[in-house]
Amino acid sequence: MLPSWAPPQKSVSLATSSYGVDTNWYVDSGATDHLTSEPEKLTIRDKYGGHDQVHTASGTGMEINHVGSSILRTRTSNIHLKNILHVPQATKSLLSVNCLARDNNAFLEFHPDHFSIKEQGTSRTLL
Repeated sequence: MLPSWAPPQKSVSLATSSYGVDTNWYVDSGATDHLTSEPEKLTIRDKYGGHDQVHTASGTGMEINHVGSSILRTRTSNIHLKNILHVPQATKSLLSVNCLARDNNAFLEFHPDHFSIKEQGTSRTLL
């Protein structure tokens, strides 16, 4: 257990795959940050100078190489992805529900066969 003054650990609910890197983005309600192993998904990126690691559900630590941002363009709007962690060991690119909602002033609706990202003030569908 971490002391109450310690910063929260970065975490993901990372599913492993024996098929290598998957190029899709996956929405993850358990992820504290966006992450990808693909640096080309980052429009802007800076070398990461800290010592934090991303920890999977099993506790495995993975190094962070860069921090960047990107934009998901839809027909009606742009969805901003800020502070994406470039983690070369990751097998999936994950979108943190919390970060996605906060950075875009939006909320997510989950349904049995799809999800929607909607603008908070108007409930206009962004994606």
